[in-house]
Amino acid sequence: MDAPALDGTPRSLDPRIRTVWRIGELAGAVIVGGAAIVAAVLTHAPGWLLGAAGGLAAVLVLRAIVWPGLAWRCWRWSAWPDAIELRHGVLWRSASLVPYHRIQQIDIHRGPIERMVGLSTLILRTAAAATDGRIPGVAADEAEALRHDLLARAGIDDAV
Repeated sequence: MDAPALDGTPRSLDPRIRTVWRIGELAGAVIVGGAAIVAAVLTHAPGWLLGAAGGLAAVLVLRAIVWPGLAWRCWRWSAWPDAIELRHGVLWRSASLVPYHRIQQIDIHRGPIERMVGLSTLILRTAAAATDGRIPGVAADEAEALRHDLLARAGIDDAV
């Protein structure tokens, strides 16, 4: 599949990234919430403390279900003639511009859950770690073409 056109059009992430994020969030919710409940039971904590642990677990699971959808709606990226713009954040909004001439390499990351749903994350590496960027939720069949297009704009030969 071809990479998306790099014409400044704001682009959303692939909707399947919500599944990846939800699974990660749910894993954390189960571990933390479950540990709180188990600790309350094993220490013979008062009933209100066990209820609080259960409430914590419920809140964490609810957050794991709702938050990824909100985060997905707030994520946009655009490729301009001289830079790539990344915008994201639900409560704390972040907007960054990574000039192509600062990009030194672009990595493609595919974790196990990303591979299961057919997604990739592009990691834009620059000389200063503070200006690195990430584009999660890129369809796996588009990731390589997008990587090559961005490297061409950066004037870097893909030596892979």
